Amino acid sequence: MHEFDLSDIDQRNQAAAEYALGCLSQSEKARVEALMAVSHDLQQEVEQWREYLDVLNTSLAPVRPPASVWKVINKRTKVSSGSVWSWQSLFGFSLALMLSVGLFLQWPQPTNVVQNAWVPLIANAQQEPGWVINTSMQKRQLVIESKHPVAMPENTFYELWLMEEGHEPMSLGFLPATGTKVIPFEPSWAERLLNCEIVVTMEGPKGAPDGYNMGPVSDKTKWKRIVF
Repeated sequence: MHEFDLSDIDQRNQAAAEYALGCLSQSEKARVEALMAVSHDLQQEVEQWREYLDVLNTSLAPVRPPASVWKVINKRTKVSSGSVWSWQSLFGFSLALMLSVGLFLQWPQPTNVVQNAWVPLIANAQQEPGWVINTSMQKRQLVIESKHPVAMPENTFYELWLMEEGHEPMSLGFLPATGTKVIPFEPSWAERLLNCEIVVTMEGPKGAPDGYNMGPVSDKTKWKRIVF
């Protein structure tokens, strides 16, 4: 069975389509789900395919194939009547597979997209990340998700910084207490931001006055490239 290169945009999108259809092997399904855990782009691609296929499922009227179709299938496959697969399920699977290939070819594919990355921040006592940041290069966004946020003293907040060598630190604001925070960035930052170090400091309600007068550092790390 073909193994998808999930670092390739086109193959990742095809894998998302087949995941939504339920056509992946157990090993491929596990690889896709592992990437989905840290890739906001793949999460959205799978959801888009589910929505698209659901529209087809609810809007297309069922068509009963002529008897000649089953005769041809029976002749070519020689599947016995006691097979686990019924003719109807075999036809349905074939139709779903054809749809996945056809829709994939029509789906607009991004080109020259910088590889995504992610980073966990401020682990709790169980070593679970308080927050996870991942890049969405297709949409030019940073997505910050609150996972297991670590409690802070009253009127104290975690401020997020991009530290680029030779430049003043850039504040990205406070980490969200709950939910998700999305930060858009310019196309010119696609490569640049992945060379930055991620720093989290403890600040008051107004944040640090500038990048050279920060509070205590709570975490410091570099991006982790998504490689499969």
